[in-house]
Amino acid sequence: MWHHHLVPHIDEPALVSYVAEHSSGVALAVYEASDPAAARAALRDAAAQISQIRHPDEPDDALANRCDVRDEDGVPVLYLDMKDETRYAALVVRIVLDRLSGTGVDGRLEPQRRREAAFEYDANADRYGGMRPLAELDDRCLPPGFPLDFPVPDEATLVLAERYQDGSAEHAAWRRSTGPFTGYLQRLRKYGCTFGAVPRVLTAGNPLGGTAQYTLWRAGAGGGVTLYQFEPRSARSPVYWYVSVVWQPQAEPPATPVEPEEADTRPVPFGAAAARELAEFLVPAPLVAGYEAVIALANTAHVLDRLVSAPSDRADPRAKAVVAATRLAPVLGRLQPEQLTMVRHVCLTMVANLLASGRRPRSAGLMMVPDQDGHLYAAEVRERAQGVVPGDLLPVFEIGVSLVQGAKLVADALSAIGSAPVRPPAHRYAWIFTDLDPHQLATARDACWQILEA
Repeated sequence: MWHHHLVPHIDEPALVSYVAEHSSGVALAVYEASDPAAARAALRDAAAQISQIRHPDEPDDALANRCDVRDEDGVPVLYLDMKDETRYAALVVRIVLDRLSGTGVDGRLEPQRRREAAFEYDANADRYGGMRPLAELDDRCLPPGFPLDFPVPDEATLVLAERYQDGSAEHAAWRRSTGPFTGYLQRLRKYGCTFGAVPRVLTAGNPLGGTAQYTLWRAGAGGGVTLYQFEPRSARSPVYWYVSVVWQPQAEPPATPVEPEEADTRPVPFGAAAARELAEFLVPAPLVAGYEAVIALANTAHVLDRLVSAPSDRADPRAKAVVAATRLAPVLGRLQPEQLTMVRHVCLTMVANLLASGRRPRSAGLMMVPDQDGHLYAAEVRERAQGVVPGDLLPVFEIGVSLVQGAKLVADALSAIGSAPVRPPAHRYAWIFTDLDPHQLATARDACWQILEA
């Protein structure tokens, strides 16, 4: 029985069992909290800590495919996909309970209470964030916003029906075990749908086997369709195929219509070109330059983090700082001083905007102040490094630390974009790019790709 205040050991075994049994689709919620904002902040701190856990078989990768916190009808919910690594269930629960208990959050931590749905729920179809399940369907067994006579897949079971949190889109997904949904794309074409291309990077390297994805448009409305397969987890598990459809009452037609195919065999792009294609697809035009810069900064920070985190035989923290600076120098040394300054300034400006918004607590070590030219730098990082790191290595060390600590915060703040079923309105994220002009964003972006593509 839960008391009003969270006590770490009460019902902990039950929570561990839940996380282990739902390791690819964990949803832990804090109910009845007197301060939901504090509960949400505590869950975000727990999510940040969980995100640092490395995968046991792939140390360069995080354990979690997804780890974020959303507000669902005023209830903070931690969503986690840890790639079926059930061994980490107890650790995850302990981290969450410790963060809640340590910050004095009251309430009731338990698996998210799902309203009884009018379908057979399948977590493998749960592809988007910010969605709310529909308890009722229309007479066609479809979400009510789907158009009249929308083609329902044959010989398939509806396993998900939901609406986006702002009401702008609905999502339905069907499953069957008798074989792929061959011919369904042509049924959509006969229905009058026009197809548009989706960036290849969204269908490649995906845990969804055999993914094919397209945008849809018909008579001013539209959305997207995805065909995929989940490989069985054991020889005794059934093989399932899925089709997923998102629909909006208002949509733009594709600039260049395409002929749909049921398997995406296009070559996979990489680097700056792939980032531009992804940004133009995921966000509205006013956010493209900023989102591109975030992708470049986050990828650069990942490379730098691997460099500075590699084992060292230096136990003295002062010596470790010198080792880190020495490792960073050959990589960041590829840039001109003005490029380094702009990368630092753009990254820290985004972090400053994020902290000013109240969406993240202020982090020690990233106290940002402007230099004589108005470019931000991390004052505490510079102060601690002076006298420890040789003067010629100080700029690269400072910028490296600022990137490693700051870029992840910014990328996390925008992570919901990739899991949303539709493009966000520009105003939802424009605040993070305040005080940054297109030239600054482009300079920082290009400098990062100069490092990454060298």
